[in-house]
Amino acid sequence: MASLLRNFALLLLLLAGQGASTTHPSVYPVDEYVFEAVVDHYSFRPTPKPTFPLRYFVNGQHWNGTGPCFFYAGNEANIFQFINNSGFIFESSVEFGALVVFAEHRYYGESNVVGALDNQNDLSFLTVEQAMADFNTLTVHIRTKWSMSPDTAFIVFGGSYGGNLAMWLRLKNPNLWAGAIASSATPLKHVLRETNGFALIETQAYGNVSLACPKLVRSGWTELYEQSSTPKGRIHVAQALGLCDPLPDVDVAEDVHGWVSGALETMVQYGYPYPTQFYNPVPAYPFQVACYRMLQASTGLGALRAAINVYYNYTGQAGPCFDFDSSVVTEARMHWNRKGDLHRIHLQDLRKRNRQELNGIDYKEARLLTTTPKQSDEDEENAWEYQTCTEVYQPMPTDGTTDFEIPYAPNQTAYFEHCWNKYDVQPRPNWEEMHFMGSNIGAGSNIFLTSGQLDPWRAAGIQETPKGSPDSIVVRIIENGAHHLDLRGGNPLDPPSVASIRIEEKACMHQWIKEWKEQH
Repeated sequence: MASLLRNFALLLLLLAGQGASTTHPSVYPVDEYVFEAVVDHYSFRPTPKPTFPLRYFVNGQHWNGTGPCFFYAGNEANIFQFINNSGFIFESSVEFGALVVFAEHRYYGESNVVGALDNQNDLSFLTVEQAMADFNTLTVHIRTKWSMSPDTAFIVFGGSYGGNLAMWLRLKNPNLWAGAIASSATPLKHVLRETNGFALIETQAYGNVSLACPKLVRSGWTELYEQSSTPKGRIHVAQALGLCDPLPDVDVAEDVHGWVSGALETMVQYGYPYPTQFYNPVPAYPFQVACYRMLQASTGLGALRAAINVYYNYTGQAGPCFDFDSSVVTEARMHWNRKGDLHRIHLQDLRKRNRQELNGIDYKEARLLTTTPKQSDEDEENAWEYQTCTEVYQPMPTDGTTDFEIPYAPNQTAYFEHCWNKYDVQPRPNWEEMHFMGSNIGAGSNIFLTSGQLDPWRAAGIQETPKGSPDSIVVRIIENGAHHLDLRGGNPLDPPSVASIRIEEKACMHQWIKEWKEQH
């Protein structure tokens, strides 16, 4: 082990002279490049600047000059979030002699289009189609820059929204992509909108540990809302949940609910079989640990506190108590943003405005003071929110009976109003599935789709091979698997199911590469 670490350190020193890799927070050695991507691929009208700098990162450690290119299609975050959690791609590059490329999605990380525009708030060029065109044209650039022959196969990888992109890139441009590994893809948004499938999978994960855990969570919601209706009760809730101060008013029970709900959901979505730090440091199968602690607490609010502590404070990183604004409000908003629950974000904004007005603070002035011109976490939050206001429309109902959430029916009017007031756009609910085929992908080929059994996003995934599909479209459910587990690096604690599926994926890739070489 010591020799491996020494070799790895030496490799990093050698790479330091090739690029800026040592300045990047990557657990894998990569070099940074910039591609001048066209701002608007679908119009010939000029933009203030015709291109913008799109970042991509390359690992050529095992590329033999004739091997394939493994290309990760970046999604809604800084690209390092995906570099650091996609070890399978790096590990597989050894066997295949592959060049590894991770491309950042426009408007995220440092691949910011607004620097090429007059209006620094212009998000109009943030669409799925524009991002796919970026990646398509980048492949052409890479072929030239690395002097690749026409028979060099490009395999596209992606997880979650990136899994959608990978699948759609192969479907739309099989002339550029030899095949796609689409992990935890979510193309069936109508299922999220029309059923409580997302919350049901989440509830089942806890229920499979103990049927008492969903019951305790439901009791916790009841206690939260009942107690929050009085000043004395709000003091009790704050003490029970470990907040630094009493809840400010009755309406903020909604923020507390979003905060706790985010912990419950994320511990299942990222319920990996070993400790991780995807968003926060958590133990192996964190939802199991949380459920066991709920049983020890044995009360509703105690169960909610147990979930909070496992997700937000497992290593004590939150300190002795949770601040309402920086912890509760912020984390609730991040949770709703990730899920595309803009109605709840809209209501949170109204609650925040009311509190500021009661305290004599001008709401518009407060927003100006917290806005910065550079790309930031807030910019990325706005970017994804904009996408959920246009193409990625996925509000999710819950019933509180078959799932352990509170009953909730998304308010489309408020959702659309929020989008219009903030971005001057409104969603096209059915556009994505109509334009990108939904589950009707039988005309495609060379696509490997995986979903984690534990993953709530499985509800929007293709879970069985579509009727009429060729054998080269493969669909697998990873038993005891969480969100894009198959893309993560191998681990001795992995369930046998994911190890088997990775072997299948590599066998398919070998076949796709062979076919590409024969055809080119």
